[in-house]
Amino acid sequence: MTTEPDPYSPIRRSPPPAFNAPTVILFSIVVLVAVHFFRVYLAGPALEEWFVLNLAFIPGCYGDLAVDCSDRLAGVDYWTPASYMLLHGDAVHIGLNSLWLLVFGTPVARRLGAQRFLAFSIAGSVSGAALFYVINPGLLAPVIGASGAVSALMGAASRFALPRAGRISFMRADIRLPLEPIATCLTNRTVVVFVAAFFGTNFLFSTGLGGALGEGNVAWEAHLGGFAFGFLGFALFDRKMPGSPAF
Repeated sequence: MTTEPDPYSPIRRSPPPAFNAPTVILFSIVVLVAVHFFRVYLAGPALEEWFVLNLAFIPGCYGDLAVDCSDRLAGVDYWTPASYMLLHGDAVHIGLNSLWLLVFGTPVARRLGAQRFLAFSIAGSVSGAALFYVINPGLLAPVIGASGAVSALMGAASRFALPRAGRISFMRADIRLPLEPIATCLTNRTVVVFVAAFFGTNFLFSTGLGGALGEGNVAWEAHLGGFAFGFLGFALFDRKMPGSPAF
């Protein structure tokens, strides 16, 4: 009689192939690209404007009703903190987010499974929108992009996929490793350097000095909100394994 091996056994096995991305990652990228292609290249100006009004996150619309918000669908404020991640500004914007989704989302998706991964990504997007709103409550410009969710995946990957020494490879991360407590993670020099680089880059964006890294406005607030949620709250979504802490 044979039994199937337990994928979460503490016994170390060879990591999966580097480019064997989970189906949920490939599906997510296809959806993002399809929505962008339709909105930019197939939809006319009126339909494109409808997409932005009803899917983008607009902080100022949560206050007193402004003229700019009057044409939105009823109840739109309930879903836009998540749906704004479906929209992107241009090919570079969606290309970078798709790349980071592939790199950082792969180990998280392998560890969580498809349903938990999608729930975690949505929660990361909402967390990014929440911090953006706190800092820019009256802004009527639309916020778009999957960067809040991707940043949450970066924060989550920091909790288990960064080695203490050696070469970093998120695509080959050992998903069976127990989740380290936050305090222990912060004694890992690799994690500290990664977190510092993330916050440092977004600090440049916040001061306007990051223009050389990309054109257009960057929603660094959503990046920070998503990353903080992913780093601090990943344990709430993690599959419990022997040795895993609550936080």
